[in-house]
Formats: sequence, C-alpha cells, structure tokens
Amino acid sequence: MDYSPAGQPKFQATGGRRADRRRYEAHVQFRKGAKRATVKVQDISRFGARVAGVYLVHEGDRLFLTLPGIAPIESRVAWVTAFEFGCEFIQPLSEFVLDSIVARQ
Repeated sequence: MDYSPAGQPKFQATGGRRADRRRYEAHVQFRKGAKRATVKVQDISRFGARVAGVYLVHEGDRLFLTLPGIAPIESRVAWVTAFEFGCEFIQPLSEFVLDSIVARQ
C-alpha cells in the first residue's frame, strides 16, 4: 500500500531523488565568485551533481561548474560533507545535453 500524501511525487526507484544519478567521473572547472578550482564530478543527473574536492562551500552557496562541451552551469550547494558536496543545477539539463556530457567521458 502507498501511504504517501496525495500529490506528493514518488521517487522510490531513484532513492528519493527526482532522477537517476549517472556514473560520471571528470575533472571540471569550479567557480565561486572570483575563486576558481578544479574539482571532480563523481556522478550527475539532470538536476545536479556530486562533486569531490577540497574547497570550502556551504549549503545555499551559488557557484558555476564548467562541464566539457557546454557553457558553465549555475548551481546551488544542496549538501556538504568533509570532502564532497552536492549541487543542484538552477536550470535542469535536458536529457539530450546530459547524454552528450556523459558520452564525452
């Protein structure tokens, strides 16, 4: 039986996420204000990415990730651990763009 409230999205197949994460490992450019660094994206979906790297970010921070072949993507930091953070893309990627990014790795 499903006891979730009416109208609430059901994402059981994706672990509670809006979309499946895809395995994607690439070193990309990260920019927060005037500060730049190279970080490693570890997985990606239409809505965001998991990023590893030693860089001080806080939940809610805005930043840009430059993935191969596309313009920088504005993102918001959704969560932070010691050496990783999750970012949510301000404008979700289309499936076509996501397929193109993953195919380039």
